[in-house]
Amino acid sequence: MSVDALRRFLDLLADEPNVRWWLKRLSANDTQQTGGHQAGVYVPKDVIFNVIPELERKSEYNPREHLSATIESHKHTSTVQAIWYNNRLHGRGRSRNEARITGWGGRSSPLLDPDLTGAAALFAFGGQSDDRWCRVWVCETEDETNLAEERFGTIEPGHGLVFPPPQQEPPVGGCGLDDADVPTEWIAEFPSPNDILERSLAMRPQFSSLDPDRRLLKRRECEYELFKSIERAVWLPHIQEGFASLNSFLAIAQTILQRRRSRSGRSLEQHILRIFAEAGMIENTHFDVQVETEPKHQPDFLFPSETAYHDDSFDHRNLRMLAVKTTLRERWRQVLEEADRISTKHLLTLQEGVSQAQFEQMRRAGIVLVVPQPLHERYPRQVRAELQTLAGFIAEASALSA
Repeated sequence: MSVDALRRFLDLLADEPNVRWWLKRLSANDTQQTGGHQAGVYVPKDVIFNVIPELERKSEYNPREHLSATIESHKHTSTVQAIWYNNRLHGRGRSRNEARITGWGGRSSPLLDPDLTGAAALFAFGGQSDDRWCRVWVCETEDETNLAEERFGTIEPGHGLVFPPPQQEPPVGGCGLDDADVPTEWIAEFPSPNDILERSLAMRPQFSSLDPDRRLLKRRECEYELFKSIERAVWLPHIQEGFASLNSFLAIAQTILQRRRSRSGRSLEQHILRIFAEAGMIENTHFDVQVETEPKHQPDFLFPSETAYHDDSFDHRNLRMLAVKTTLRERWRQVLEEADRISTKHLLTLQEGVSQAQFEQMRRAGIVLVVPQPLHERYPRQVRAELQTLAGFIAEASALSA
Protein backbone atom coordinates (compact mmCIF):
# COMPACT_ATOMS: atom_id res chain seq x y z
CA MET A 1 0.00 0.00 0.00
CA SER A 2 1.13 3.58 -0.59
CA VAL A 3 1.99 6.27 1.92
CA ASP A 4 -0.78 8.37 0.35
CA ALA A 5 -3.31 5.66 1.19
CA LEU A 6 -2.13 5.63 4.81
CA ARG A 7 -2.33 9.42 4.95
CA ARG A 8 -5.93 9.29 3.69
CA PHE A 9 -6.71 6.64 6.32
CA LEU A 10 -5.29 8.79 9.12
CA ASP A 11 -6.98 11.95 7.87
CA LEU A 12 -10.34 10.22 7.56
CA LEU A 13 -10.23 8.94 11.14
CA ALA A 14 -9.07 12.34 12.38
CA ASP A 15 -12.59 13.57 11.57
CA GLU A 16 -14.26 10.78 13.56
CA PRO A 17 -15.37 11.76 17.08
CA ASN A 18 -13.83 10.07 20.13
CA VAL A 19 -11.44 7.79 18.26
CA ARG A 20 -8.78 6.21 20.45
CA TRP A 21 -5.58 4.75 19.09
CA TRP A 22 -3.31 1.90 20.18
CA LEU A 23 -0.09 1.63 18.22
CA LYS A 24 2.38 -1.21 18.65
CA ARG A 25 5.10 -3.26 17.00
CA LEU A 26 3.89 -6.75 16.21
CA SER A 27 5.92 -9.20 18.28
CA ALA A 28 6.78 -12.77 17.32
CA ASN A 29 4.30 -13.81 20.00
CA ASP A 30 1.57 -11.80 18.24
CA THR A 31 2.34 -13.50 14.92
CA GLN A 32 2.59 -16.90 16.68
CA GLN A 33 6.28 -17.44 15.93
CA THR A 34 7.42 -18.31 19.45
CA GLY A 35 5.68 -21.66 19.83
CA GLY A 36 3.22 -20.43 22.46
CA HIS A 37 -0.49 -21.11 22.41
CA GLN A 38 -1.75 -17.57 23.01
CA ALA A 39 -4.07 -16.47 20.24
CA GLY A 40 -4.54 -12.93 19.07
CA VAL A 41 -2.80 -9.61 19.49
CA TYR A 42 -1.59 -8.81 23.01
CA VAL A 43 -2.81 -5.49 24.45
CA PRO A 44 -1.81 -4.22 27.93
CA LYS A 45 -4.79 -4.20 30.29
CA ASP A 46 -4.59 -0.47 30.99
CA VAL A 47 -4.73 0.13 27.23
CA ILE A 48 -7.65 -2.20 26.52
CA PHE A 49 -9.63 -0.69 29.40
CA ASN A 50 -8.85 2.77 28.02
CA VAL A 51 -10.14 2.03 24.51
CA ILE A 52 -12.89 -0.44 25.54
CA PRO A 53 -13.84 0.61 29.10
CA GLU A 54 -16.85 -1.70 29.29
CA LEU A 55 -14.49 -4.72 29.18
CA GLU A 56 -13.31 -4.12 32.76
CA ARG A 57 -15.82 -6.40 34.48
CA LYS A 58 -13.93 -7.95 37.40
CA SER A 59 -16.80 -10.08 38.64
CA GLU A 60 -17.12 -11.87 35.29
CA TYR A 61 -14.77 -14.70 34.29
CA ASN A 62 -12.87 -13.85 31.09
CA PRO A 63 -15.21 -11.04 29.94
CA ARG A 64 -15.22 -10.24 26.25
CA GLU A 65 -16.56 -7.65 23.84
CA HIS A 66 -17.21 -8.13 20.12
CA LEU A 67 -16.09 -5.57 17.57
CA SER A 68 -16.38 -5.26 13.85
CA ALA A 69 -12.83 -4.95 12.51
CA THR A 70 -11.24 -4.04 9.21
CA ILE A 71 -7.53 -4.16 8.45
CA GLU A 72 -7.69 -1.27 6.01
CA SER A 73 -4.14 -1.71 4.74
CA HIS A 74 -4.99 -5.18 3.47
CA LYS A 75 -8.77 -4.95 2.93
CA HIS A 76 -9.39 -7.73 5.44
CA THR A 77 -12.66 -7.71 7.44
CA SER A 78 -13.72 -9.83 10.41
CA THR A 79 -15.56 -9.75 13.73
CA VAL A 80 -13.05 -9.87 16.58
CA GLN A 81 -13.21 -10.30 20.34
CA ALA A 82 -11.45 -8.28 22.98
CA ILE A 83 -10.94 -10.70 25.88
CA TRP A 84 -9.68 -10.06 29.37
CA TYR A 85 -8.27 -13.37 30.58
CA ASN A 86 -8.69 -12.77 34.31
CA ASN A 87 -8.11 -16.32 35.62
CA ARG A 88 -5.99 -14.95 38.46
CA LEU A 89 -8.90 -12.98 39.89
CA HIS A 90 -11.10 -16.09 39.93
CA GLY A 91 -8.55 -18.65 41.11
CA ARG A 92 -9.08 -20.82 38.06
CA GLY A 93 -6.37 -22.68 36.16
CA ARG A 94 -3.13 -20.88 35.47
CA SER A 95 -2.74 -17.44 37.00
CA ARG A 96 -3.36 -15.61 33.74
CA ASN A 97 -4.24 -11.92 33.82
CA GLU A 98 -3.86 -10.38 30.36
CA ALA A 99 -5.87 -9.00 27.47
CA ARG A 100 -5.86 -9.99 23.82
CA ILE A 101 -7.88 -9.26 20.71
CA THR A 102 -8.66 -12.51 18.90
CA GLY A 103 -10.58 -13.69 15.86
CA TRP A 104 -8.68 -11.89 13.10
CA GLY A 105 -9.22 -14.69 10.60
CA GLY A 106 -6.42 -17.16 11.27
CA ARG A 107 -3.41 -17.47 9.02
CA SER A 108 -5.11 -15.42 6.32
CA SER A 109 -4.90 -12.35 8.57
CA PRO A 110 -2.01 -9.90 8.03
CA LEU A 111 -1.74 -9.64 11.81
CA LEU A 112 -0.60 -13.28 11.88
CA ASP A 113 1.74 -13.00 8.91
CA PRO A 114 5.21 -14.07 10.13
CA ASP A 115 6.86 -11.70 7.67
CA LEU A 116 5.15 -8.75 9.37
CA THR A 117 6.79 -9.50 12.72
CA GLY A 118 8.18 -6.19 13.93
CA ALA A 119 5.86 -4.12 11.75
CA ALA A 120 4.10 -1.09 13.20
CA ALA A 121 0.37 -1.77 13.59
CA LEU A 122 -2.09 1.08 14.16
CA PHE A 123 -5.38 0.21 15.85
CA ALA A 124 -8.16 2.82 15.90
CA PHE A 125 -11.15 2.17 18.18
CA GLY A 126 -14.46 3.97 17.95
CA GLY A 127 -18.20 3.65 18.33
CA GLN A 128 -20.30 3.11 21.43
CA SER A 129 -20.41 0.19 23.84
CA ASP A 130 -23.15 -1.55 21.85
CA ASP A 131 -21.51 -0.91 18.48
CA ARG A 132 -17.74 -0.87 18.86
CA TRP A 133 -15.50 -0.95 15.80
CA CYS A 134 -11.80 -1.23 15.11
CA ARG A 135 -9.88 -0.05 12.06
CA VAL A 136 -6.30 -1.24 11.58
CA TRP A 137 -3.34 -0.35 9.43
CA VAL A 138 -0.26 -2.58 9.31
CA CYS A 139 2.77 -0.71 7.95
CA GLU A 140 4.72 -2.71 5.38
CA THR A 141 7.28 -0.09 4.39
CA GLU A 142 9.66 2.24 6.18
CA ASP A 143 7.91 5.24 4.61
CA GLU A 144 4.58 4.15 6.10
CA THR A 145 6.18 3.65 9.50
CA ASN A 146 7.84 7.06 9.31
CA LEU A 147 4.50 8.71 8.54
CA ALA A 148 2.83 6.95 11.48
CA GLU A 149 5.61 8.02 13.84
CA GLU A 150 5.48 11.59 12.56
CA ARG A 151 1.81 11.67 13.55
CA PHE A 152 1.97 9.83 16.87
CA GLY A 153 5.56 9.47 18.06
CA THR A 154 8.07 6.64 18.21
CA ILE A 155 6.50 3.18 18.46
CA GLU A 156 8.86 1.33 20.78
CA PRO A 157 8.98 -2.48 20.78
CA GLY A 158 7.39 -3.81 23.95
CA HIS A 159 5.72 -0.49 24.77
CA GLY A 160 3.43 0.90 22.13
CA LEU A 161 1.47 4.14 22.31
CA VAL A 162 -1.98 5.25 23.36
CA PHE A 163 -3.35 8.31 21.57
CA PRO A 164 -4.66 10.63 22.87
CA PRO A 165 -2.17 9.91 25.67
CA PRO A 166 -3.54 9.54 29.19
CA GLN A 167 -2.76 12.42 31.54
CA GLN A 168 -1.37 9.93 34.05
CA GLU A 169 0.38 6.72 33.06
CA PRO A 170 0.69 3.69 35.33
CA PRO A 171 4.16 3.34 36.86
CA VAL A 172 6.41 0.70 35.31
CA GLY A 173 9.65 0.67 37.25
CA GLY A 174 9.12 3.37 39.84
CA CYS A 175 11.40 5.76 37.95
CA GLY A 176 8.87 8.41 37.03
CA LEU A 177 8.82 11.70 38.91
CA ASP A 178 5.78 13.50 40.26
CA ASP A 179 5.42 16.92 38.68
CA ALA A 180 6.53 18.60 41.91
CA ASP A 181 9.75 16.58 41.94
CA VAL A 182 10.90 17.57 38.46
CA PRO A 183 13.77 20.09 38.86
CA THR A 184 12.68 23.63 38.07
CA GLU A 185 15.58 24.06 35.65
CA TRP A 186 14.25 21.10 33.67
CA ILE A 187 10.84 22.77 33.45
CA ALA A 188 12.46 25.92 32.09
CA GLU A 189 14.65 24.00 29.63
CA PHE A 190 14.15 20.35 28.76
CA PRO A 191 17.13 18.36 30.09
CA SER A 192 19.71 16.84 27.77
CA PRO A 193 19.61 13.09 27.08
CA ASN A 194 22.75 12.69 29.17
CA ASP A 195 21.16 14.50 32.15
CA ILE A 196 18.16 12.15 32.01
CA LEU A 197 20.42 9.13 31.70
CA GLU A 198 22.53 10.16 34.71
CA ARG A 199 19.43 10.78 36.83
CA SER A 200 17.93 7.41 35.91
CA LEU A 201 21.18 5.60 36.76
CA ALA A 202 21.27 7.31 40.15
CA MET A 203 17.66 6.31 40.83
CA ARG A 204 18.37 2.60 40.43
CA PRO A 205 22.02 1.92 41.35
CA GLN A 206 21.13 -1.71 42.09
CA PHE A 207 20.86 -2.38 38.35
CA SER A 208 24.67 -2.17 38.16
CA SER A 209 24.88 -5.64 39.71
CA LEU A 210 22.91 -7.23 36.86
CA ASP A 211 24.51 -8.89 33.85
CA PRO A 212 24.91 -6.55 30.83
CA ASP A 213 21.79 -7.85 29.06
CA ARG A 214 19.41 -7.35 31.97
CA ARG A 215 21.18 -4.15 32.98
CA LEU A 216 20.50 -2.65 29.55
CA LEU A 217 16.79 -3.51 29.57
CA LYS A 218 16.17 -2.42 33.17
CA ARG A 219 18.05 0.84 32.81
CA ARG A 220 16.42 1.76 29.55
CA GLU A 221 12.96 1.04 30.99
CA CYS A 222 13.77 3.30 33.92
CA GLU A 223 15.16 6.07 31.73
CA TYR A 224 12.11 5.93 29.42
CA GLU A 225 9.72 6.24 32.33
CA LEU A 226 11.70 9.18 33.70
CA PHE A 227 11.70 10.84 30.26
CA LYS A 228 7.92 10.53 29.97
CA SER A 229 7.32 12.00 33.43
CA ILE A 230 9.52 15.01 32.62
CA GLU A 231 7.72 15.42 29.29
CA ARG A 232 4.38 15.41 31.10
CA ALA A 233 5.52 17.99 33.68
CA VAL A 234 6.90 20.29 30.99
CA TRP A 235 4.14 20.13 28.41
CA LEU A 236 0.88 19.17 30.10
CA PRO A 237 0.32 22.64 31.64
CA HIS A 238 0.65 24.21 28.17
CA ILE A 239 -1.79 21.69 26.71
CA GLN A 240 -4.31 22.27 29.49
CA GLU A 241 -4.18 26.03 28.92
CA GLY A 242 -5.38 25.54 25.36
CA PHE A 243 -4.10 27.14 22.16
CA ALA A 244 -4.77 30.42 20.45
CA SER A 245 -4.29 28.91 17.01
CA LEU A 246 -3.85 25.64 15.21
CA ASN A 247 -0.28 26.59 14.38
CA SER A 248 0.63 27.03 18.04
CA PHE A 249 -0.77 23.57 18.80
CA LEU A 250 1.12 22.01 15.89
CA ALA A 251 4.35 23.69 16.94
CA ILE A 252 4.22 22.09 20.39
CA ALA A 253 3.09 18.74 18.99
CA GLN A 254 5.99 18.66 16.54
CA THR A 255 8.48 19.58 19.28
CA ILE A 256 7.23 16.71 21.44
CA LEU A 257 7.25 14.17 18.61
CA GLN A 258 10.68 15.17 17.32
CA ARG A 259 12.20 14.90 20.78
CA ARG A 260 10.66 11.45 21.24
CA ARG A 261 12.07 10.21 17.96
CA SER A 262 15.47 11.70 18.62
CA ARG A 263 15.58 10.14 22.08
CA SER A 264 14.76 6.60 20.96
CA GLY A 265 17.92 5.76 19.04
CA ARG A 266 20.30 8.00 21.00
CA SER A 267 19.12 6.58 24.30
CA LEU A 268 20.03 3.04 23.30
CA GLU A 269 23.49 4.10 22.14
CA GLN A 270 24.11 5.98 25.39
CA HIS A 271 23.17 3.00 27.52
CA ILE A 272 25.45 0.72 25.52
CA LEU A 273 28.32 3.21 25.84
CA ARG A 274 27.90 3.17 29.62
CA ILE A 275 27.83 -0.63 29.74
CA PHE A 276 30.97 -0.81 27.58
CA ALA A 277 32.71 1.54 30.03
CA GLU A 278 31.63 -0.60 32.96
CA ALA A 279 33.18 -3.60 31.19
CA GLY A 280 36.51 -1.75 31.04
CA MET A 281 36.19 -0.78 27.38
CA ILE A 282 37.38 2.79 26.76
CA GLU A 283 36.16 4.92 23.87
CA ASN A 284 38.98 5.94 21.48
CA THR A 285 41.11 3.17 22.94
CA HIS A 286 39.16 -0.07 22.54
CA PHE A 287 36.53 1.22 20.09
CA ASP A 288 35.46 4.31 18.16
CA VAL A 289 31.97 5.75 17.82
CA GLN A 290 30.41 6.71 14.48
CA VAL A 291 33.63 7.13 12.54
CA GLU A 292 33.70 6.93 8.76
CA THR A 293 34.58 3.55 7.30
CA GLU A 294 33.63 4.42 3.71
CA PRO A 295 32.38 7.74 2.35
CA LYS A 296 29.07 8.62 4.05
CA HIS A 297 29.01 5.37 6.06
CA GLN A 298 29.50 5.43 9.82
CA PRO A 299 28.76 2.33 11.90
CA ASP A 300 27.64 3.08 15.45
CA PHE A 301 30.59 1.26 17.04
CA LEU A 302 33.85 0.15 15.41
CA PHE A 303 36.38 -2.16 17.11
CA PRO A 304 39.21 -1.76 17.87
CA SER A 305 39.61 1.61 16.08
CA GLU A 306 39.19 3.67 12.94
CA THR A 307 42.98 3.59 12.50
CA ALA A 308 43.04 -0.22 12.52
CA TYR A 309 40.14 -0.35 10.06
CA HIS A 310 41.96 1.84 7.52
CA ASP A 311 45.26 0.02 7.97
CA ASP A 312 45.34 -2.59 5.20
CA SER A 313 48.01 -4.52 7.09
CA PHE A 314 45.68 -4.99 10.08
CA ASP A 315 44.02 -8.43 9.94
CA HIS A 316 40.39 -7.86 8.98
CA ARG A 317 39.44 -10.91 11.04
CA ASN A 318 40.21 -8.84 14.14
CA LEU A 319 37.80 -6.06 13.20
CA ARG A 320 34.25 -5.82 14.51
CA MET A 321 31.38 -3.41 14.05
CA LEU A 322 28.16 -3.07 16.02
CA ALA A 323 25.11 -1.35 14.59
CA VAL A 324 22.39 -0.35 17.05
CA LYS A 325 18.75 -0.26 15.95
CA THR A 326 15.81 -0.32 18.35
CA THR A 327 13.77 -1.94 15.59
CA LEU A 328 15.14 -3.62 12.50
CA ARG A 329 12.37 -4.90 10.25
CA GLU A 330 12.55 -2.04 7.75
CA ARG A 331 16.14 -0.99 8.45
CA TRP A 332 18.45 -3.99 8.79
CA ARG A 333 19.65 -3.80 5.20
CA GLN A 334 21.22 -0.40 5.92
CA VAL A 335 23.84 -2.25 7.97
CA LEU A 336 25.10 -4.10 4.88
CA GLU A 337 26.47 -0.84 3.49
CA GLU A 338 28.66 -0.18 6.54
CA ALA A 339 32.28 -1.31 7.00
CA ASP A 340 33.14 -3.18 3.79
CA ARG A 341 36.23 -4.81 5.36
CA ILE A 342 34.06 -6.56 7.97
CA SER A 343 32.17 -9.47 6.44
CA THR A 344 30.29 -10.45 9.62
CA LYS A 345 28.34 -7.48 10.90
CA HIS A 346 26.83 -7.41 14.38
CA LEU A 347 23.46 -5.72 14.85
CA LEU A 348 21.97 -5.07 18.29
CA THR A 349 18.21 -4.68 18.49
CA LEU A 350 15.38 -4.59 21.02
CA GLN A 351 12.81 -5.82 18.50
CA GLU A 352 10.70 -8.62 19.93
CA GLY A 353 11.31 -11.26 17.31
CA VAL A 354 11.68 -11.68 13.57
CA SER A 355 10.25 -14.22 11.17
CA GLN A 356 12.36 -17.26 10.34
CA ALA A 357 12.48 -16.13 6.72
CA GLN A 358 13.78 -12.69 7.61
CA PHE A 359 16.31 -14.17 10.02
CA GLU A 360 17.62 -16.42 7.25
CA GLN A 361 17.97 -13.40 4.97
CA MET A 362 20.04 -11.61 7.59
CA ARG A 363 22.14 -14.68 8.36
CA ARG A 364 22.95 -15.25 4.68
CA ALA A 365 23.92 -11.57 4.39
CA GLY A 366 26.44 -12.01 7.20
CA ILE A 367 24.52 -10.31 10.01
CA VAL A 368 24.71 -11.64 13.57
CA LEU A 369 21.82 -10.43 15.72
CA VAL A 370 22.77 -9.25 19.19
CA VAL A 371 19.68 -9.45 21.39
CA PRO A 372 19.51 -8.98 25.18
CA GLN A 373 19.10 -12.44 26.67
CA PRO A 374 15.65 -11.90 28.28
CA LEU A 375 14.25 -11.15 24.81
CA HIS A 376 15.47 -14.43 23.29
CA GLU A 377 12.27 -16.23 24.30
CA ARG A 378 10.36 -13.81 22.06
CA TYR A 379 12.13 -15.14 18.97
CA PRO A 380 11.22 -18.32 17.07
CA ARG A 381 12.67 -21.39 18.79
CA GLN A 382 14.55 -22.34 15.65
CA VAL A 383 16.71 -19.19 15.69
CA ARG A 384 17.36 -18.63 19.41
CA ALA A 385 20.59 -20.63 19.46
CA GLU A 386 22.03 -18.31 16.78
CA LEU A 387 21.31 -15.09 18.65
CA GLN A 388 24.22 -13.49 20.47
CA THR A 389 23.79 -11.85 23.87
CA LEU A 390 25.19 -8.42 24.67
CA ALA A 391 27.47 -10.06 27.26
CA GLY A 392 28.73 -12.44 24.57
CA PHE A 393 29.48 -9.60 22.18
CA ILE A 394 31.33 -7.64 24.88
CA ALA A 395 33.51 -10.68 25.59
CA GLU A 396 34.25 -11.11 21.88
CA ALA A 397 35.06 -7.44 21.32
CA SER A 398 37.15 -7.19 24.49
CA ALA A 399 39.30 -10.09 23.36
CA LEU A 400 40.38 -8.10 20.28
CA SER A 401 42.49 -5.77 22.40
CA ALA A 402 43.51 -8.24 25.10
